[in-house]
Amino acid sequence: IEKTYSPRQRRQKPVVIPKSLVFQIPTLHDKSRIKYIQNETLQLPVNFLPIGAVTKNCEGREITEMYDMRDAGAIAFSDGVHPLCDNGMMMRALQYVKPFGGVIINRPQDKATSSGGQLHEGPLGTSLGMKGIPTLSEELMILRDIRLAEYTNSKVHTFCVSTARGVQRIREAKAEGIQVTASVAALNLVYTDEELSTFNSHFKVLPPLREMDDVNALRNGLRDGTIDCIVSNHTPWHQEAKDLEFPYAEFGAIGLESTFGLVNRHLGASLGIETIIDKIALRPREIFGLDIPVITKGAVGGFTLFNPTQKYVFQEDMIASKSKNSPLVGQELTGVALGII
Repeated sequence: IEKTYSPRQRRQKPVVIPKSLVFQIPTLHDKSRIKYIQNETLQLPVNFLPIGAVTKNCEGREITEMYDMRDAGAIAFSDGVHPLCDNGMMMRALQYVKPFGGVIINRPQDKATSSGGQLHEGPLGTSLGMKGIPTLSEELMILRDIRLAEYTNSKVHTFCVSTARGVQRIREAKAEGIQVTASVAALNLVYTDEELSTFNSHFKVLPPLREMDDVNALRNGLRDGTIDCIVSNHTPWHQEAKDLEFPYAEFGAIGLESTFGLVNRHLGASLGIETIIDKIALRPREIFGLDIPVITKGAVGGFTLFNPTQKYVFQEDMIASKSKNSPLVGQELTGVALGII
């Protein structure tokens, strides 16, 4: 992203922001920025719960003052789309948050084994002639985070597990009493990498869509409690970032407005509406130490009104987000949010 300069400045070399940092500008890596988010959103109709960065500018080099950010209102800590690949940095982060019961959120992707990958490493990727992202990349990171959480006796949250082996590793860790929790992206619960056979860049997401065995393992993980949360993995992009040849398109899709309808349509019968609500709205609050809202006399009201059985076709004109990069346009969904109190 090039900065615009006045005529007087054009003789100077433009400052270019590294593409890897676009998601984190401005980064929430100190208490003043956390407080700014808190103060600026007080009068809005929804609650903003900021997550502080683990390292400054999410660059993986210098650890942040997480204690100060926690006191300012940060509910957890993460470097966002950037996996914490440095073993020592991850260990120190877990040690840092342990005294106040903090949670480190990490994306399970080992960069060394997934570099250059465009989609899931499997038969489809091979037939399309594109470099894949192996399941090993996720498993290595999950195993490392589990062992570091065990060593530090601290809490780690695996953001968007996508593989059968990853689910099994988390299941085993929970059985050992290690403080690990996990989430899954809604798209990974429903679709496989076969959606990419037509080079539909809207299905190019991270973690990548995997194979049917992985999808079944993710669903079973939800049922038995191995996977704690369902998330939207909302990643907005402008049109020019997605309407490109597949290798050049960015990873990610929006999902805030479609997650409930998608999961309810495809898993409502097997999971049940109560479980879906628990995985989307309640269990995340427990993980981050937030109070669970209750309906009692004198309590502050906080309600979402929704119709769990309404069927509709998701259309682009229904999307309130500034970005429209959704693979679900034209798909039938079940369940719609009507409003909030």
